[in-house]
Amino acid sequence: MRRVSRFLLRALTALVVLVLIVIGVRLINGWRFGGESDADPQDLASYELEHEGMSIEQLDGDYLSGFHLVPDEVSRDGVVVTFGGSDGGPDFERAVELAGEGYEVYALFFFGQDGQPSELDRVPLEFFDEVTARIEEEIVRPGPVTVIGTSKGAELALLLAAEHEVIDNVVTFAPTMHAYQSLTFGAETTSSWTLDGEAVPYLSFQRASIGSTARMFAALAFNYPIAYRSTYVSVVERAPAEEEAAARLDPAAVSGSLLVFAGGDDEMWQSDTAAQQIQEAAPEAEVHLYPQAGHAFSGDGHWGGLAMGGTAEANRAAAQDSTAVLHERLATWHG
Repeated sequence: MRRVSRFLLRALTALVVLVLIVIGVRLINGWRFGGESDADPQDLASYELEHEGMSIEQLDGDYLSGFHLVPDEVSRDGVVVTFGGSDGGPDFERAVELAGEGYEVYALFFFGQDGQPSELDRVPLEFFDEVTARIEEEIVRPGPVTVIGTSKGAELALLLAAEHEVIDNVVTFAPTMHAYQSLTFGAETTSSWTLDGEAVPYLSFQRASIGSTARMFAALAFNYPIAYRSTYVSVVERAPAEEEAAARLDPAAVSGSLLVFAGGDDEMWQSDTAAQQIQEAAPEAEVHLYPQAGHAFSGDGHWGGLAMGGTAEANRAAAQDSTAVLHERLATWHG
């Protein structure tokens, strides 16, 4: 009995020590990787609509939601449409920057607003018909339509270009070559997108490897930024060939120019691999790969509990260079 008691005491002591270690590591990692902004990118009130040299109108349509930015002097033909990523934002900062250069811009939400799915789940690609109608009604200087998408917004941009001939040019930051499941993480697996009421073929996280899933839960346990790349890689590798082919995007469907930016140290998903695959599928695409940069060239490698990859210096350099290239190409396309 004494031996059993001593064993139980030692086991309990070891458990307490383990719990204290986990708590300590969580606290340390919370301090190391915390500090991001608490701003909600889907909160309309968080966007400053007063900017010098332009007017900004908040859009409120049947599905359409976002902002219409019109420079006081529109000096570029056509219009630019911006989409953010899985955080639900409209890439507003980039939109303001472009409007300051004379471009008319629509910075749009594709979920999270009134009349839209509350989460990134079964977003109908037909919503762009409302965008097209709006452009035709009020654009100041007719011309090409360029869509800029980042991360899940890049996935959306390529899907839209395949279905809407009005889109001339596409720019993707941190792209993908596949459509993936919705980001609801519920019991039912669904697509992120629909077309004519039917789910767009997608790859499911249910096919993720045990190792990638274990790493994700370990990161959660220790309050360490989660790197989803291995999950996305394993989903593609483990999908049956027919399923993988059906979910594959078609960059060659872009009728005009296709400009791609990706980081070689992307920890969110394999955007560097996707960039190379896009180049193979669409040889005329212009691809810029920054080997030391992370996902969408964000900060110092982590954001909001997520591992993004890259260093602060590499991400800053990639952001500066990609912005310069973007402005050069837009000036060529839009006159």
